[in-house]
Amino acid sequence: MWPNLLRSPLTWLLLALVVALVVALAGWGWSATSAATAQGQVSTLKTDLKAANDKATEAERREKTKDGAIDTLTGELDAQATAAATLQRQLGDLTITAATRADTIKRLKRENAELKEWADRPLPDPVVRLLQRPALTGAADYQAHLSGADPLPTAGRQPGQ
Repeated sequence: MWPNLLRSPLTWLLLALVVALVVALAGWGWSATSAATAQGQVSTLKTDLKAANDKATEAERREKTKDGAIDTLTGELDAQATAAATLQRQLGDLTITAATRADTIKRLKRENAELKEWADRPLPDPVVRLLQRPALTGAADYQAHLSGADPLPTAGRQPGQ
């Protein structure tokens, strides 16, 4: 019987169909596995892409923050430079004014003998005491200095009276 079946073209056709079916099912199984693997890889790549985009967004935000800080510091530096130039100019003006004043005083002392005599006299003792200041290191020292044994004279009395 088997030899008769093998001679029949219908048997060979059925056998070819079965082999084709097995090959088709194997191909379908392989493609399904490949598709699942590819789907997993796509999912992983999407996750990696989202993480990279998040990092890029965060880096851009940090860069903008740093740029803002740099702009603020640059503005402050410019303002300080302008203020320093103004102060330097005022210092120069004050130096010129002080020199002019000193020259005026010298000229007046040369011209006016009474003024020269007054300027050459020593300061009175109470004024000298007012100008003498001990080295104070805190509030308690300052209070002790003010409450010291050398009080100022009362109004209307001359020192030494």
